[in-house]
Amino acid sequence: MSASHSTPRRFRRRAAAGIAATVLVAALSACSSPGSAGSGSDSSGAGQGTLNLGLIGSVNDTPFPYAAQSTVGEGAIWTNTLDTLTDLDDKGVLRMGLAESFTPNADNTVWTVTLRPGVKLHSGATFGADDVIFSIGKMFELKDSFGAITQISGFVSPDRIKKIDDLTVEFTLSKPYGVFPSVWSYEQLSMIGKTSTEKKVDGTGPFTIDSFAANQQASLTRFDDYWGEKPGFTNLDVFFFADQQAIVNALQGGQIDVTSAVPLSNVDALTASGIEFIKSESATHLTLDMRTDVAPFDDPRVRQALQLIVDRDAVVKTAYNGYAKVGNDVDLATGCPAPALPQRAQDLQKAKQLLAEAGQSNLNVDLVTDGAFQGMSEVAQLINQDAAEIGATVNVKTMDTGSLLDKWLEWPFVVNVVGSQYLSSMPGHLLPDGQDNASHWNNAEFAGLADQLFNTPDSAKQCDVIAKLQAVQFADSPSIIPAQPLDLTPHSKRVQGLKADPFGRTSEAFAGVTVAD
Repeated sequence: MSASHSTPRRFRRRAAAGIAATVLVAALSACSSPGSAGSGSDSSGAGQGTLNLGLIGSVNDTPFPYAAQSTVGEGAIWTNTLDTLTDLDDKGVLRMGLAESFTPNADNTVWTVTLRPGVKLHSGATFGADDVIFSIGKMFELKDSFGAITQISGFVSPDRIKKIDDLTVEFTLSKPYGVFPSVWSYEQLSMIGKTSTEKKVDGTGPFTIDSFAANQQASLTRFDDYWGEKPGFTNLDVFFFADQQAIVNALQGGQIDVTSAVPLSNVDALTASGIEFIKSESATHLTLDMRTDVAPFDDPRVRQALQLIVDRDAVVKTAYNGYAKVGNDVDLATGCPAPALPQRAQDLQKAKQLLAEAGQSNLNVDLVTDGAFQGMSEVAQLINQDAAEIGATVNVKTMDTGSLLDKWLEWPFVVNVVGSQYLSSMPGHLLPDGQDNASHWNNAEFAGLADQLFNTPDSAKQCDVIAKLQAVQFADSPSIIPAQPLDLTPHSKRVQGLKADPFGRTSEAFAGVTVAD
């Protein structure tokens, strides 16, 4: 698996944080829509003014959504100019987007998707079935470099999608997939108009693009024919920065009004200067992945010992300045009740015993990180210190992101990041063929339960299966998840109406948001 397949998770900065989400598919045809209350009206979009957004960018950024990698900067452009067939609300609940309903056949192999009527593209054309088929065709054209295509390529084929009429598309899947609607909430699976090119994209989102210069600036204007709830300001200017310190300086100097995140060490100073923060639970968290197919991590006792070495309270306090919750080595961003698992805590004597039983009393391993996300370097150093207390050695190897990704999925022990809801992140991260399975975990019981989950459209039954999946993951210990961080979104006082969001969209989703003069 090439490194490019992992870049959507490694580059896409959605948040720095903790708990969230559900994509459960109960009552599919009755799911709510972002614009169902006042869709297409001007009640929330009459305001004027310009919001200045500052984000990390790249010279490779593009308004075209089917990109090989993604940064937070271009992700914000996609969010504000394009829409997906389904979406997650700010509670993590699945709702309809450009689709009005998803209807499966008896065995979940054929899905009929009815589109929302009257949706306008920025070109003035009406969005319809031809645009959906065109969009998916473009996704598959770029499948060798487009990481997000792995979300659908296992069961969707472009030649098995049929237009029934202008507002109806029929998907015949290669295998049953009961959670099919949830997949289409992933932002890189946004829909584009059938006349789109990589240079000029025709979207349906709340803003149109006036100008775009990668790694410099983009200027957007509110699209007043937008079908959903509109932003309460006219213009969105996006400024792209090379690093977070430049963003901090721009916030303090008043050049920008909002950004996605800042180093936690800057929170107090920014607060003192008048910057306010929206605090959200979040789906994003670090996961320290151990390759279960190579020594010494092929012995579960070694993996469990390392889990017990970690002082999770110290991680919360030191790595996240208290803006986190203690983690328990499973992903909690499922939308289901927390699993009934015992909370792991530091137990150095038990860890020492397990290493001795595994013949690894003098354990010496390397932990690789690029330090690209909040807490990565701090967590690695804390584990280094904790391991030393029992005579084990965890050497922290910090390298640049490019070098780390060049050998992605080869590192025996690596600090990874997960930044999306469970049904999106779990297949890539925990199944044998996953594009982000840095632990090389291959657990037959887990894979069988995953198949059961994907074939189950009933939300209550999904939660039952997810609880079983988490129990298997907890017991077999492929990774360490030491904390569930919170997401802190800084903004100036002139911005009102930003919403807490479990997926880091607080700084990107502007429905109903206003700016003062």
